[in-house]
Amino acid sequence: MSLSSGDFPPPPSSAIEAKRSAKRRKRIVYEDEDEDEEEVNQVSLPPNSNDEELNNDDDGDDEEVRQDTKTIGNVVRVSGEGESKRNHFKGFEADGVSYELEDTVLVSPEELNIYMKPSVTIIKDISETVDGRIMVNGRKFYRPEFAEEENGGKWESRGERELFYSFEEIEFAAESVMHKCRVHFVPPNKTIPNVREYPGFFVEKAYDAKSKRLCGILDVGHGDSRQLELFVLVQKTIDRIPNWPIKS
Repeated sequence: MSLSSGDFPPPPSSAIEAKRSAKRRKRIVYEDEDEDEEEVNQVSLPPNSNDEELNNDDDGDDEEVRQDTKTIGNVVRVSGEGESKRNHFKGFEADGVSYELEDTVLVSPEELNIYMKPSVTIIKDISETVDGRIMVNGRKFYRPEFAEEENGGKWESRGERELFYSFEEIEFAAESVMHKCRVHFVPPNKTIPNVREYPGFFVEKAYDAKSKRLCGILDVGHGDSRQLELFVLVQKTIDRIPNWPIKS
């Protein structure tokens, strides 16, 4: 099944953060509020797992302290000059775990607040500064409770699993990355993936922080390159979930 199969509109025609002290990482477990039975939604992928394996740890204990981060592979491009010069790479390694472009990861919150939840981002750029800092740039996801409406209110949330996608870019130190996580991009005619079979977050809407508006991830109006970006993310989810049920 593909986006060009008639289930979705065709794609637009014209589109074809000094090193910080080491931080303790935690695997994040949330209760799934959408399931009738009492169960746990595990959103992380364990270190050194392949893309399809799930993390079955549920004790919530701190993991090992991050000892080291380093870039992977050759320099793919160079930007800036002098003190602003940066070498860019396709990946980096932290505590023996490799992270690459397009990986979806949980990022440790900046504030020392035990109630602040980690943020989620898709890695879009990895760079190293002249003083050796490895920085990551990514697309930001919003949790509904932190996304404002035009009138100043908050958007209704469908549970701990729901996120809004945005085209907002954020930069952070590579050592702030906690671990990989799964995000499912759900087209309008499909059901939310069952948490038992497909743990992880889900996205049905895109959020514009400037206009404070939401729209469907496949709605026309994102702009050609952005719409193509969303089509690709949806297609990856479709490829990952065989026999995905259609909404009744």
